Amino acid sequence: MSSESESRPAAGGFLFNVNSVFISTVVAYGISFLAAVLLARVLGPEGRGVTALYQQAVGFGFALASLGIASAIVYFVARRDLTSREALESGLSVTIAATALTAAIVGIAALLAGESIHAAAGPYWLAVLTVPAIIQFRLVEGCLRAQERFGAMNVLEVLLTLAALVGFVLVELTIGLTVGRAIAVWSASFLPPTVLGYVLLGTSALPRRLPSFTTLRPTVRFGFEAQLGNLLQALNYRLDSYLVLAFVNTAGVGLYAVGVQLSEGMWFIANSVAVVFQTNLTARDDEYAARNAPIVCRNTILVTALAAIAAGAVSPFVVPLVFGSDFDDAVLPFVLLLPGTVALAGTKILAAYVFSRGRPLINAVIAFAALVVTVVADLILIPLLEVEGAAIGASLGYTLSLALTVMAFRALSGGSIADALLPRPADAALYVDAVRSLAARLPLTRRPAGPDASGRRP
Repeated sequence: MSSESESRPAAGGFLFNVNSVFISTVVAYGISFLAAVLLARVLGPEGRGVTALYQQAVGFGFALASLGIASAIVYFVARRDLTSREALESGLSVTIAATALTAAIVGIAALLAGESIHAAAGPYWLAVLTVPAIIQFRLVEGCLRAQERFGAMNVLEVLLTLAALVGFVLVELTIGLTVGRAIAVWSASFLPPTVLGYVLLGTSALPRRLPSFTTLRPTVRFGFEAQLGNLLQALNYRLDSYLVLAFVNTAGVGLYAVGVQLSEGMWFIANSVAVVFQTNLTARDDEYAARNAPIVCRNTILVTALAAIAAGAVSPFVVPLVFGSDFDDAVLPFVLLLPGTVALAGTKILAAYVFSRGRPLINAVIAFAALVVTVVADLILIPLLEVEGAAIGASLGYTLSLALTVMAFRALSGGSIADALLPRPADAALYVDAVRSLAARLPLTRRPAGPDASGRRP
């Protein structure tokens, strides 16, 4: 027996998880923003630049050395192909290899650059400890996510940013922040949430040995394919800023950066939905995934579009108020980015579907195609329209990404493109059900239980 209401995700539980992920993401972003302000004020532009350079280098090192093992864990644990312990044992192998690789790269950099790398990137040798620490953090977070323990996952995300902020404040109040100390605090901030993550997973999940090659090989292969798409997408997000620098100037980069930052705020919705939905789909069969992906996609696009329209309407007033009159020219790039932002919201949902069916390489190919279109459009439009040209190029690339991803969805599921993109009047029932279910979770809306047979209330 399978009715439409039974086939779709339970509105209350699904929306509750999405909202909890959304709230924790906003909180973590706010804490990170405060930490960035503190570093900028204490260290100044040059010091903040050195810490940012170190963070970016470590982030890139993690993206390469981790081989996407965290993404693979989400997939295999959610499908119950691996236990959490087996997944973490695979992750331990990757962590050991990543540590050795990072140490080799740091050693070569030290020989080639000498003291100049220390001046440019601070205590760069800490990367030997930080890269494996990040891998371990993402591993335990991935296991919790695969188990659909989103509350625990949210706690780790917030604790990560809070540990860094508290560390910065304590060091500044006691011995004073320097570039080296700021880098050390940031590197150490991954340890508390990682330890807590292992505690939450329990002793049964602790690695006991290194995995066999037959277990490690498919995990690493799948993770590499998933990570390739992530790397290409990251390039699509950031490469246009360097093209603005090349064709315009640093002021143009500043204006574009504000527009990009504001437009990415629209992704909080899609990112929160995708995190929950990807795990939900991965654990279910093909029929369930094909039926529910278009429902979630079209409604995510709808909500993001409404938010984008509202943000675009108020941006001429809000942007100068928040950033100052010098950023008046950031308004138009922001507005031009919004169509692509809405399109990419749909891409994130359908890419989660493609991932859940075990085809991450498709997402990588789509990300590469979108990157090529964005770069070509930028090379044509930025010399003509400057910052606005970069915004148009990004929107074109994001729109192509949605078009290709919805075609991949149709090929894999046999579903309709229109069903995935266009809202239906019947979808209103989803919002009604969600509101009722969420309201029922609020203590103020719960009715007290009546008296039992003896006349007493519980």
